[in-house]
Amino acid sequence: MGLRTTFGFTFVLTLSMGYGFSPQTMASGDPAQLIRGREAIGSLVGCYLVDYSFAETESLQSGYARDNRIYDVNRDKSIKEWIYAEAISPTRVRLQHILFGTDLAGVYMQGSALKHQAEDWEYGASYLYDFVGTGTWKVKSLATDATTLDQWTRKITNLDDGPRYQCAAAWLADTQFPEWTCRNYSPIPGRETRDMKRKDYQALDRTTRIIAYQNSWLERQSNTKTIDQAGVRTPLAKELGKTWYVRLPDSECTPVQSFVSEHSPFWALTREVWDEVLAGQQDFVEQVPSGQGPRYARVFEIEARYLALDLTDQTVRDAAKAEIRKVIEEYRGSH
Repeated sequence: MGLRTTFGFTFVLTLSMGYGFSPQTMASGDPAQLIRGREAIGSLVGCYLVDYSFAETESLQSGYARDNRIYDVNRDKSIKEWIYAEAISPTRVRLQHILFGTDLAGVYMQGSALKHQAEDWEYGASYLYDFVGTGTWKVKSLATDATTLDQWTRKITNLDDGPRYQCAAAWLADTQFPEWTCRNYSPIPGRETRDMKRKDYQALDRTTRIIAYQNSWLERQSNTKTIDQAGVRTPLAKELGKTWYVRLPDSECTPVQSFVSEHSPFWALTREVWDEVLAGQQDFVEQVPSGQGPRYARVFEIEARYLALDLTDQTVRDAAKAEIRKVIEEYRGSH
């Protein structure tokens, strides 16, 4: 039996004991696909040196000169991530990424710890929120035939656990290492607006391929940068990229353990609120109120206040969730 323990969470990699596997759970689809997906996702947990690299390869618009810059986050430092798992249900597991930096001598950069994206994986989901452009995600029903039942939906979140992009596909069963490939539409990446200062396009037509090598894992991307205005999509440039996760001893991620322990009770609340908001009943439209900053900054303010309180107290938990929900609704447009 293979075990991987992270912050007290034991990820069980066995056919018989997985996350509460039962005949009832496994009968909803192909048991082999459920097990293969759980094992593949489980192997992504741990401490990693993360190599991000993205480059434009082709201009697709007359008059547009290909951007020759290469996005390389590790030029003057090393970026690492601690990825830990939270079992939500027998068919759903959430991987939370905690990003931090070390200098070139390997010394932790104080204050660099950041709750990065989460990967919320669900087997046999009945719907997903499909990004269609201009801050809008539409509920997309996933048919309940055998093919869809065997799919794993990967939901990528932003810094306050709100939606970024989601896609459903099966883990391949005929490859030496587990692979998952999916194509979807997504908002412009934060690396482009924040680090590369790009404002000339709004979205990505994204193809993601994940290969789980057990001791490392690779996320390949083949993307089209897209101008999305008034519902018209115009391809701007092709982009190739990779995120290469090279496994390190868990001890190399020790600097962020106290950060996770302190903040994770509040993060659980934000996830619960978003589960209630994105319940598949209606589309979601995000709109920043006039004069306001990003929504995640408001949620961070709530988090800072509640970290000093007892989040095991149900009254406190309910109050925190109500404040989070209020901010989400303030940033919600008409639908």
